[in-house]
Parts: sequence; C-alpha cells; structure tokens
Amino acid sequence: MAEKGIEIENWQQSKFYQCVGLVDLASDKPTCLDNGSHFRLLYVNEEFQKEVKRAPAVFNQIVNEWNKPESEIAKRLQAFAKKVDQGEASCFDFKQTEQYLRISAQRIARCS
Repeated sequence: MAEKGIEIENWQQSKFYQCVGLVDLASDKPTCLDNGSHFRLLYVNEEFQKEVKRAPAVFNQIVNEWNKPESEIAKRLQAFAKKVDQGEASCFDFKQTEQYLRISAQRIARCS
C-alpha cells in the first residue's frame, strides 16, 4: 500500500468513520457533512444539491465568504460551530446575500 501511495487510516480515523457511517443521511431535508474547521463539503444529499442548483452563484459566494477567516460571518460561524461542539447550540439564523438562512447542526463524530 505504501508503494502505491495509499494512506492507511489510523484507529482514530477508523472510529470517526464508524460513527459517521451510522448516521442516516437519506433525508427530505437538505443535508451535508462538513469537516467543522471551515466550510468544505464532505457529503451532500439530493435535497441539498437541489437547493444549490437553484442559485449556484449565490451558494459559491456564501461559501467563499464563510471561508475567509477575517469575515464577520466566518467569525460568527466559528463561534456557532464551537457551541455545537460543546452541545450548547443547534441552529444559527443569519442574513447573507439578501437571503435569510438557517443552519441546523449537530456533531456526530470527532477525529483528533
């Protein structure tokens, strides 16, 4: 495997993927998985894809802004993510690009 450049997951990664694998992601609500440190999609369901296709330019603009550490929305999202990680919050309502948005989140696994 090393000769082919295939990385072997360690026990922490294995435990993480086992937890993630237990989550039923088939939903009629737009659902995605991200890595928690910055907005990078690891998985999206069909309903999430439909929402993005309705306004892909707006979605890209939002994601770009979220991933700028100095932006106000990125700071607010990081604070929200920290609260979710600590079990203190599950929803975040905000306005961006003249749209009102709600993010519902829950931590399902952690890989240190």
